[in-house]
Amino acid sequence: MTPFKYLRSCWTACAFAGFLPLPALFMLPGRDTAQVACVYLGLALAWLATETFRCDGLPVTYEAWHAKMLALWIAVLANVALFIGLGLSVGTRSNLPFPLMAALSATPALGLAPWLSLRVRQPYAALILGAMIVGSLKLVGCIVARLVYGPQFDELGYIAGDWRTAKLMISTFWGLTTGVSMSLLLADWWKFKRQSGTSVHQPSNALVIPRTIAPDEATFT
Repeated sequence: MTPFKYLRSCWTACAFAGFLPLPALFMLPGRDTAQVACVYLGLALAWLATETFRCDGLPVTYEAWHAKMLALWIAVLANVALFIGLGLSVGTRSNLPFPLMAALSATPALGLAPWLSLRVRQPYAALILGAMIVGSLKLVGCIVARLVYGPQFDELGYIAGDWRTAKLMISTFWGLTTGVSMSLLLADWWKFKRQSGTSVHQPSNALVIPRTIAPDEATFT
């Protein structure tokens, strides 16, 4: 099955994932718009990843996994591009560049969510577990800020959502999130690629049945 066939099969999920963060993008006050809308974007795209992998069953071959990943990447990139375009058109701003924040919010859907879908096999359980993992990575960023800036790190704004004061925490959080997601994507690629190579080079187990020589043939030999 080609990636475009998966896209046609999951077009309703793609449309819903693209629509879900738009109310937050258009209706929230300017100060909180970017952060809240990007949270909704990340959740919507992670759900889209679980739906894409659930479509026609979980992949068991490299070809099926590769086709679903291509379909997912196309859908995610299209939704992120739409989100960024609409956000810039209404003047959405953030201390961290808005297009960069939107792109980073999509990274768990490209590696972490598919990896969990293949192992948990329950889409909503995978979403909850993925949210817990991302939350724990943000907690790691807060711990790093505490170790670097001391006990007053919270009062000084070093774990706020403001890039001007919380550069270390935000950089640590997004760096770990992107690194974990891309590492899990690479792990799945290696797993399916190795399985594909093993199945190609695996020797045949077919039994060789010896030919029985007829008595007349034995006489002539």
